[in-house]
Parts: sequence; C-alpha cells; structure tokens
Amino acid sequence: MLHLSNHTSSVSCSVDLPLSKSIVNRLLLIHHISGGEKINALISDSSDTVAMQELLQKISNTSPNSEKFTEINVGNAGTVMRFLTALLTITPGNWIITGIERMQQRPVKPLTDALLQLGADLSFAGREGFPPVVIRGNAGLQGGVVKLNAGISSQFISALMMLGPALNGGIEIELEGEVISASYIRMTSALMERAGAETTFAGNRILIAAKGYHKFDFAQLAEPDWSAAAFWYQVAAFAISTRIVLKGLSNKSVQGDSVLPAIYEKLGITSTFTQEGVILTHSDHPPLSEFNYDFTECPDLAQAVIVTCAAKGIKGRFSGLKTLRVKETDRIEALKNELTKLGYPVQVIDDQIVLEGKTDLIKTSDPVFIHCYDDHRMAMAFATLALLRNDIVIDEPHVVRKSYPGFWNDLALAGFVYAEME
Repeated sequence: MLHLSNHTSSVSCSVDLPLSKSIVNRLLLIHHISGGEKINALISDSSDTVAMQELLQKISNTSPNSEKFTEINVGNAGTVMRFLTALLTITPGNWIITGIERMQQRPVKPLTDALLQLGADLSFAGREGFPPVVIRGNAGLQGGVVKLNAGISSQFISALMMLGPALNGGIEIELEGEVISASYIRMTSALMERAGAETTFAGNRILIAAKGYHKFDFAQLAEPDWSAAAFWYQVAAFAISTRIVLKGLSNKSVQGDSVLPAIYEKLGITSTFTQEGVILTHSDHPPLSEFNYDFTECPDLAQAVIVTCAAKGIKGRFSGLKTLRVKETDRIEALKNELTKLGYPVQVIDDQIVLEGKTDLIKTSDPVFIHCYDDHRMAMAFATLALLRNDIVIDEPHVVRKSYPGFWNDLALAGFVYAEME
C-alpha cells in the first residue's frame, strides 16, 4: 500500500511516457503473423506487452506435431487473450488458452463465434463463451464473410482483422449492432496498412485482402501512450500552476485517446504541441461548471476524466461506458464505490455515471484506502488526488505494471510524496 501526501500546489516536470501497449501488442501480432525475425529485446516493460512477447515466443518454440495440449496462460491481459485466441486458430498444434479467475469471467464468445464461422476448431473447457478455450490450430484456415457482434469489445474485431491477411481469400467482417470503440478499429487498420496490408473500413463492413504483411520498423510505428497521458492531464487540472511536458506525443497520432486535449480544454487545460511533445498549462478560461461526454470512442479515458470532474465539483453525465463492465473489473461500480468513499456523490443509471457537481468531503485525519480491484487505471486515476488531499492510500500500487511500470517514479520526480504502508 502507498500513502500519498500533498506536496506542493505547483507542478513543473517533463515525462517520458510508456509506449502504447495497444499499438505494441498489435505490432507484435502482425510481426508474428508475417513471419518476421525473432525479437530478442523487450519492446516495452509493461506487463501486458511482456506477456505478449513471452507467449508469442512460447508459441514459436512449440512443436506443431506435438500430441499434447500446450497451455497459453495470459494472466490478466485481456488484449493478449483476444489476439492470441485468434492467432492460435491458424497456428498448427493443440492449445488451451486461459488466464486468471477474472479473465475466465470475461466473455470471448463474439470472437469465437466468428472464428467458428471460418471453420476454426475450438471449444470451451468450462463455461460456454468464456476461457479456457481449447483450440486445434489449422494453418490452412479459410477466409470469407463473418458476422460479429460489435457491441462488446473492439478487440474482437481487431483480432480478426489482423488475422485476415493470413487467411485464404482474406476476410470480410460484417459488424452487427452498435460499433463501440471504432477509434481502435481505425488504429488497427492504420497499423496494418503501414505493415503492408490492404484494409477497408466503411460503415458496418471491414474488408481485409489476402495480401500479407511486409517487414516494418517498430521504432517508426510505436508511439507514447495517450491513455497514460490522461493521468498527467489530471495532475495539471488539480495543480494551482503547472507546466508539464509529455515527450513524444503528437497531434497526428493513430490512437483514439489522442482526443485528450479537446476534452481537457473544457476542463481548463491547454495543450501546446511542439517538436518535443505536448506541453500542458492552465487555460485562460476556467473549467466548465457542467461537462457531459460520450466515451464510446475512448473508454480508457473515462476513469481519469470522471475522477477529475468529481474532484473539481463539475456536474456531468458520462455515457458510452458499457465496455467498462467487462474490463479488469467492473469499472463503473469501482468508480462509484471509491468516489463515494471519498465524499464525491455519484449516481449510476444503467451504464451511465452522473455527477451532481458538488462534494461532500469526509472530514477525518484517517487515511482513506482506495481499492484498485486489480485495475491499473483505478490506481493511477485516484493517485492524482494527492494534489488535493492528504488521505489517499492506494491498496494495490503494483497494478500499474500492466501499462505504466514507471508511474510511481514519475510521480515522485514531479514532486509527489508517498510512503509504503503495511
């Protein structure tokens, strides 16, 4: 546990953000499908991308002629689960892909249904539609037209898309229902094209030609993580004065979360793009007293933005949160629980979060223990509140390793003070 305390009202620092795990994991999968040369060095030290690299290596080293089933355990890495489930259907061998208990509660049925439409050989070792998934890989899997429920996770769609160039005849994906997180589909398409694939995404149809990939340079395609930048926008919003340089971020990013500058402009923060990156300063205009937002395109930003608004007493209604129910935890309930605990009134109406625009702070000198629910974004979103109050204790500080292993060190360099608690 970490007890964070109020250090200063001003923040001035320069931050090297981690690489986007969304981009890196896609590039790793594309590189593997293309038959690229072995990657010896870690591309990123986030636990999700480390797991992706290690499991891809394990898959490469497994004999395709083995009669035994090889277990691929993704731990709590949801992206890895979805991408590798698709990959294993075209990888000769016998496989069981699984994860921790929470992972076995996260649905994969839309993806497995689509793979079954292509003729994949897979079944479920336990509950129908959930890991563990038993797969017998077939390098000759045919492509074709598949229908996919687009309303649960865009990662199901991305997994199929990246498989497309390796399928005989390519693939046509017909999306059914509301398409959520379309920005991630566009990101996948952009990265695939930069690696030589031919993609078309229009309306509710995605076409991937059986063109294959070519070699590409990770260094040219990888970007710092806009999702991680969200927590520094929080710091900027909470500080009395601020100048934060987030190195390497560009206003020409393929990441959907690059909408952060537009969001936080409404909350009093100006983003200035330079050759070095983006510089965060306070705007000449005060934050809005009411701010409503639909996170359908950028659900990973929801926790940072909602915590920001709650702490600053900004009234708001936040929608497009349906996918938060099936993340590392039920993030909607987690936000409600922890914000209420701190004295920030929250209502949950279906899959929306409503803030009343006022605070009812609990007056106590005792620490308030923030439960992270094994969720990296909960830890980081609530840690920034230490600029406003001295009672924040993060109960699972280690969870930041999933996407931002250097988060606590970077906070310390920015002047935050924290101490370990038993």
